[in-house]
Amino acid sequence: MTSSSTFLEPVAIVGIACEFAGDIHGPNDLWHALDESRDVGSAIPRDRLDIDSYCAHMFNMDNNQQFRHKIIRRGYFLSNSQWDTFEASFFGLSDAEAGSIDPCHRLLMLKFVHLLDDAGCSIEKMHGSRTSVHIGQFSTDHAYTSLRMEPEYRSRFHGPNSLLYNAAARLSYHFNLQGPNVSLDVACSSSLEAVHMAVETLRTYEADTAVCGGVNGIFAPESVFYTSTIGALSPDGRSRSFSADANGYAKGDGLGLVMLKRLSDAERDGDRIYCVIRDVLSNHDGSDDKSSFVVPSAAGQTRLLTDVYKRTNFDPQRIFYIEAHGTGTPVGDPIEANCLGRFFNRSSLEPPLLIGSVKSNLGHTEGAAGIAGLIKAAMCMHHRAIPPNMQFTSLNPRIEAQRYNLHVVQHSIHFPPSTDTDPIAIGINSFGMGGNNVHAIVEEYRPSAKNSITNGYTNGHVSGHHQIENKQYFIFLFSTKTRKSLKDQVAQFNQWLQKRPTSDVDNDHAFFQRISQQLLLRRTISYTHLAIFVFANRQQLQQQLDAFLAEQTISGIAVELRPTIALAQKICFVFSGQGPQWWAMGRQLYESEPVFTQWIQLIDNEMTKINNGEWRLLEELIEKKNEQESRINDTNIAQPTLFAIQVALAALLVS
Repeated sequence: MTSSSTFLEPVAIVGIACEFAGDIHGPNDLWHALDESRDVGSAIPRDRLDIDSYCAHMFNMDNNQQFRHKIIRRGYFLSNSQWDTFEASFFGLSDAEAGSIDPCHRLLMLKFVHLLDDAGCSIEKMHGSRTSVHIGQFSTDHAYTSLRMEPEYRSRFHGPNSLLYNAAARLSYHFNLQGPNVSLDVACSSSLEAVHMAVETLRTYEADTAVCGGVNGIFAPESVFYTSTIGALSPDGRSRSFSADANGYAKGDGLGLVMLKRLSDAERDGDRIYCVIRDVLSNHDGSDDKSSFVVPSAAGQTRLLTDVYKRTNFDPQRIFYIEAHGTGTPVGDPIEANCLGRFFNRSSLEPPLLIGSVKSNLGHTEGAAGIAGLIKAAMCMHHRAIPPNMQFTSLNPRIEAQRYNLHVVQHSIHFPPSTDTDPIAIGINSFGMGGNNVHAIVEEYRPSAKNSITNGYTNGHVSGHHQIENKQYFIFLFSTKTRKSLKDQVAQFNQWLQKRPTSDVDNDHAFFQRISQQLLLRRTISYTHLAIFVFANRQQLQQQLDAFLAEQTISGIAVELRPTIALAQKICFVFSGQGPQWWAMGRQLYESEPVFTQWIQLIDNEMTKINNGEWRLLEELIEKKNEQESRINDTNIAQPTLFAIQVALAALLVS
């Protein structure tokens, strides 16, 4: 074990992607569902999972109805539209091969693209990078369904594409990621174990970026049957974490991915940082203190907590909240809660140890459960609040909450105000049925003064000639491989924008600046289909989005089809010659973009020296009041003026 004196570099979460029941398509959707305590459960979709037909012969022999009562009727399922958005051509696959791939792996490939978008990283930048991939999964439903297929419907791809190693391998292959690659199965702790392994690859410099997470998909009645018969599942499909009426866990579909970087690298690169992983560690229960193979061990969990907080020299008293494993089983919940109580040892004079579990909201996503908890914790940091635990009536009487000062979160709790005290910290538990335990410590990110990013703009500044008003225009650019996916992407953005309340103009400008920079500089924009929006304010943008989605023409929108013929050489800028000049060109940019302004002023100074003061660039570009006064069509003025405009514009685009 590493000594407490060894420095363990913190790791930043710089990107998040997820897909959960209830049409939760990303981290913001997830937060809204958690904050609103929205019930995203549903009945088992019979078109995908006909459990009654599968168990019919057993039901006929079930005279006392005990077996029938064990079989679940409800859970947390992705809709068909959530599973069916995969475009084979985007990944260079034939329809036949794509159809043979585990739907979980297809969803991983799709959400990896969303992860890059959230992290502000282009596909081109990731190509050939030292990026490690670690994915947890233990659902083998696709293998079950493939084996049941009639031979004439089973392609040559079905066999290899049904195996779990593809979970991580598909990502590294399709996106040319050249760091370590691991698909793993340690039951319900698989995805947080994947995070543990990913963090280690960053700390040992095996990788510069790490992608990790997990996925779960419920398609086969076999997986429901096996877990139902051992009594692990809640017959009514509810995960009642820590509640007295807990009766097992609810199965759930789901996927979560995070992108990790060493904190120092993330700060250097100007990444948006959700939160910081201070440490993550795992162990196994062994056989001490275990009544059976599937029962959790308090001794094993305590050893893990002791080791991880000692290793990173982290004060357990700083933990504000524990995102617990909390499956909602009558046996497992008290073991975990009382173990937490004994270890953190909060007295009645101290603030209580807050506990909760995302399984009460999303069900138990099994191989993706740990990453779901980590993403919830990251969003808690981002919004500085803990959302309520759902499905809770009264405390399980075997949990000694009063003795240990434990409190199950039942309503939204906001973080204390940010002060000079230590950042808020959250602990995350994830346990596997075979005895694997993982605990992570995440901390609120607080940038130092040198890493605070400002946009460099002011509402107005004074040049050497006159006051410049902020009349800034913004460019939003969306790029996809097909027209349909382009429309879908713009529609999703429109929905997200409408959920953000309208604020004052200055805040909107800063908001649009950040989005514009993200879309132009930190996303993949080299795809064939482009939609470009040029606007000055929220109202114009909304009108343009509505027109695009209605396939109407309106000023400020350009829909382009990029040529697919590759150029022998990559040309960045092409400057035009004389002809397109006009007397007021460049004024909006001069009045709103400091980089453009700086270069025009610089070129003005140099040109004034060259022409011995016979004419001035700023006078011709900015100070002429009408076309009659302008000399822009004189060759000796037009050519250097066009040169200045294009150099300044190139500098602005580079910035």
